[in-house]
Amino acid sequence: MKKRSMRALSLITAAVVAAGGLCACGGSGQKATAAAPDAQASGEAAAADGGEKKEEAAAPSAEAKELSWYVGEAESHAWSQISYDIAKDIEEGTNGSIAIKVYPGATLGTQAEALDMLRTGSLAFEITGPSILASFCDQVQVYSLPYAFDSAQQAYDYFASEGSQKIFNDTILNASGVRTLDIWYYGDRNLTVKGLEPETPADLSGQSVRCMDTPIAKTVVSALGGNPVPINMSELYLALQTGVVIGEENPVPTIIAQKFFEVQDAVVLTKHSVHMGTVEVSEQVWQSLTEDERQVITDVLAKYRPIIEDRINKETEEGLEFLKENGMKVIEPDLDAFKANAEKVVEENFGNDPEWKAAIEDLNNFKANWKK
Repeated sequence: MKKRSMRALSLITAAVVAAGGLCACGGSGQKATAAAPDAQASGEAAAADGGEKKEEAAAPSAEAKELSWYVGEAESHAWSQISYDIAKDIEEGTNGSIAIKVYPGATLGTQAEALDMLRTGSLAFEITGPSILASFCDQVQVYSLPYAFDSAQQAYDYFASEGSQKIFNDTILNASGVRTLDIWYYGDRNLTVKGLEPETPADLSGQSVRCMDTPIAKTVVSALGGNPVPINMSELYLALQTGVVIGEENPVPTIIAQKFFEVQDAVVLTKHSVHMGTVEVSEQVWQSLTEDERQVITDVLAKYRPIIEDRINKETEEGLEFLKENGMKVIEPDLDAFKANAEKVVEENFGNDPEWKAAIEDLNNFKANWKK
């Protein structure tokens, strides 16, 4: 059993830790690499291709356009690994007219610094999350509200909707010069606790639960029934160990990578957030590409979206088994009770703001008419 647990831990800790947000920040100083070191990601890409050679979409170029691709996650994370395959496919699909260099592990700086580089055109692509764009349109954080989506597919479809595209590629694009090409699945966020086994939000009443220091993050913890306490990710393990807070919320791979299972008793499958990231491109760079090149990039992103989701789901499934083997109880709570409380808390916090009210109504109307 111990040997099996160690194998599982090795797999899961390969997923980089989300620093309580959509992706980790901070540079590591390592050099960028252009070749994919992970055979698994490459194998998945080949399987998706079905073994068929793609038709070349662009004429040969005497001088390739060298574009940089920023990922905040560590090189071992699924987002980074698959970015290498994406870069390779784009180069092949454009017959060498585009050469992408992947910079994982936030080697070019923080997410905010990368966003500034996107705006000036000194960076081509950034894998980040909707909240990084909130200074241009606060309502983009509708993606981070508790129980915003029931599934990754629902989130994908909402991204393509008129209301969502107006936020991303009208309001934010015009204000920032940053275009959002796609959204990627990061995993479902769940609650971990110590000393209790909550089945409903009422069971968490008065209990301190860690959150990021943002209004949306505090709303999420309040929706779960807890008392939100902002704590930096770097300080969270000690805060859990000493009882400053009794719980936190994160995707399963993050729970394992941060070793929270050592200081928590149970994981509660609240699934309160279908956590999505975004693929951004500098509008200056995008407009410098040919129509054929843009189409290749769009097609390659569409190809790898389900591959990323499958990879994250596999890591989550293996992670839950690892947590069980290491003494954590897995609790399946009353999701209807959590969703009802979330609806009430969101209304209390955002219902009186006309712009937020419009954004939430647009999302709810979409969900009411959404079909798988």
